[in-house]
Amino acid sequence: MDAQSAIVKETYKPGDFIFFEGDIENHFYIVESGVVSIFTKDQMGKRIPICDIVDGESFGEFALISKSPRSASAQAVTDVVLVKVSEEGFQQLLSELPTWAECMLKSFTDRLQNMTEKIREAEQFRRRES
Repeated sequence: MDAQSAIVKETYKPGDFIFFEGDIENHFYIVESGVVSIFTKDQMGKRIPICDIVDGESFGEFALISKSPRSASAQAVTDVVLVKVSEEGFQQLLSELPTWAECMLKSFTDRLQNMTEKIREAEQFRRRES
């Protein structure tokens, strides 16, 4: 794969889906501009928001690193410009931009903390119902 296809720009309109939960892909995205909603659905098909991703933040890294299907869906909330980064592009970024890697790790940590809080809230809700 050449460098041009390793990192490409994509644009989306409000409501456009970027990927769906369960998709198998080996790339992630950096938001250049706009807002992207990350969400999942419960067993009844009800949408469960996870977080909104904004300018300068990244998403979709889990699938790239774990080589597993997407754990959530991503949808454009506004007009969005994304930088789509393949696995090869990811390796280039890590070797060329070590400060960028630090930002990505912070994004992981923030998102993990957010997910942990949501799980805790869900557990408390289940206990109250019992």
